[in-house]
Amino acid sequence: MNKILFAVPIFLFYQLQAAAQIIDPKKKAKQATENRANNRVDQGIDKGLDKIEEGIGGLFKKKNKKKKNGSDEEKGGVSNAKSAGGTGAVGQSKAFSDFMPGSGVIFADNFEQDALMDFPAKWNSTGSGRVVELDGLPGRWLEMAHNTYVNPVLDKTLPENCTIEFDLFLNTEGDQRTPMIFFGLTAVRDIVREDIYYKEKFYTKIDGYNAVNNKAVEYGINFPPLGNKNDFPLTKYSNRVLRVSMAVNKTRMRVYLDQTKIVDLPRIVTPKMRNNIYFQNGELVPASQVGMYIGNIRIASGDVDARSLLVKQLMEEGKAVTNDILFDVNSDVIRSSSFNTLKQIGDALVANPSLKIKIIGHTDSDGNNADNLTLSQHRAAAVKMYLTENFAVAGSRIQTDGKGENNPVTGNNTPEGKAKNRRVEFVKL
Repeated sequence: MNKILFAVPIFLFYQLQAAAQIIDPKKKAKQATENRANNRVDQGIDKGLDKIEEGIGGLFKKKNKKKKNGSDEEKGGVSNAKSAGGTGAVGQSKAFSDFMPGSGVIFADNFEQDALMDFPAKWNSTGSGRVVELDGLPGRWLEMAHNTYVNPVLDKTLPENCTIEFDLFLNTEGDQRTPMIFFGLTAVRDIVREDIYYKEKFYTKIDGYNAVNNKAVEYGINFPPLGNKNDFPLTKYSNRVLRVSMAVNKTRMRVYLDQTKIVDLPRIVTPKMRNNIYFQNGELVPASQVGMYIGNIRIASGDVDARSLLVKQLMEEGKAVTNDILFDVNSDVIRSSSFNTLKQIGDALVANPSLKIKIIGHTDSDGNNADNLTLSQHRAAAVKMYLTENFAVAGSRIQTDGKGENNPVTGNNTPEGKAKNRRVEFVKL
């Protein structure tokens, strides 16, 4: 199998999958076909990767590469399950970001259906790029060439209320330099046929190369920028995965970096900007020394009252289902972007002392049925633990169960379908 291998400093990061790279620290990505035997990491890096895997937590080991490739960040399938009763890193934070992922999946891509070293089928580009695997990181990534724009192939304009999420990995050589990158909304549906530079857009720029006093984030519409630069400890994320989230509510735009709100502009988005999203890798630093990778892209629609809708359905209809509770890959570790959704359920349990519920976990069909069943059960148990620990709810009021891949709501033959099948169900008892 093809691999992309790097040398990397070792860091821990509580929420996202850990980032690690191996091979000659002076060189960029190499294909595994170039004599994999000569591209192995030394013993010190191996130990570092072990530390990272320990820091991720959860119940499940990294997927065996001989099995199916990993799905996206809240992946439903799993192999090599550990024994039951492991500890998921739940209930660790009571600080709730106001970001709420949309529920109606419009577009999802983790590049698992694309051939390694090929450009992904569901994307357009002004230059080049390729699907790769990064050693030490689960799943697949789109490696973007310098001075290149990419955007997904979308069938229609984004709704006026929607969310965009993706993982961003910036590879550097250790001198704290990062590429100048852009992402945002654009009026250009197809960047191959239209010049994005002169069209209406909203962008967020991350620029560690020219950052002064830690002000590494800039934003604007078209060019020049709006003149605002925000503080963000970008060097902390060199060679680590950063989860980026964008929330569009009619004319309002909010941008979050690892759940920290960086941008909140109430009247900035226009209807034309919702034609598509885009990413750009700048070229201020040598291409041989840095790399930009994106993965686990998810675009979803979301109503303004989505937060209250879940509880409304539970109380009035006796059942509520959500795709907004996300987990680390092959794990029961709850992602922090799920905390707002869980807070709605927790608040409802506190406000209604007689309310009892059952939590049911569901997965997609990747992996084997037995492992998926175990994973779904453990994820339901992790949700229960989060609610009991953070909202002082008696455990006797909450039952848990897992159905694995056995009750899909749609087909598992597309990333969007798999994302819909990975869900958590709440049933009123």
